[in-house]
Amino acid sequence: MKENVAKGHPILFSIMLGIVLTLLVAVASTVASIAKFEDTGIMTAQACAFLVMAGIVTLYMRKRDRSLSIFGFNKLHIRKEKVALYYIPLLIIALVQPIMGGFNLELTVTKIVLIIVFSLLVGYTEETIFRGIIRERLQFKGPVFYIVFSSFFFGILHMANALSGKDLVSTSLQVINALLIGFILALLIEMTNNIIPLIAFHFLFDALAQMTSSVIEDKEIMAVSILNIIYLIYGCYLVVMLIRRKKLLIESNQVTV
Repeated sequence: MKENVAKGHPILFSIMLGIVLTLLVAVASTVASIAKFEDTGIMTAQACAFLVMAGIVTLYMRKRDRSLSIFGFNKLHIRKEKVALYYIPLLIIALVQPIMGGFNLELTVTKIVLIIVFSLLVGYTEETIFRGIIRERLQFKGPVFYIVFSSFFFGILHMANALSGKDLVSTSLQVINALLIGFILALLIEMTNNIIPLIAFHFLFDALAQMTSSVIEDKEIMAVSILNIIYLIYGCYLVVMLIRRKKLLIESNQVTV
């Protein structure tokens, strides 16, 4: 069974999928810059790249499983096993930046709509790749391998945003932030087997961050530090819960036998 699942070089496939997404966005950004587009134009170009990738991954998933359930698109049962407790910290994380920096009141309606559309495309595309397709492809390796691999891969591909000429402390915190958020989201998909709340969080986090006032730049180190602390506490909680669940499953199987 494992040999069949492992066919097709799933690790290489996973790496290539992430690289293709990164290259598409990079090409769109480069073309927009060469064309001397303003920020709105660059974001629109990037949104087009994400739209293309969203179409590709959706077709791939539908071909593999029309219900998309193997990729985590399952019905959400909030009351079951107190699932809401797993998602409350996500809301707190999404609100940290706008609370600290306040909203940018100079944004036009057009820019807000663009931010919402862009964030939806980013949230859907990145989550379906990193928490949906890659997880499904690496199932034969087990959850621990998937969590570690996807966390680092997600972090590495997001490091470009952190390495933008900032000071060492700021850059280091941003890199750690990228790795930890990938770790948290990988743990959550393993805990709940539901990707929909993760897409919603990713959308909300990105949208609110882009609607936050530029004042947050002066508080960047503090904001990222607070987020990293929340990630660490949240991650430890999820790890403990995963271990407990595994122990209960083993004990249940032993009783059944």
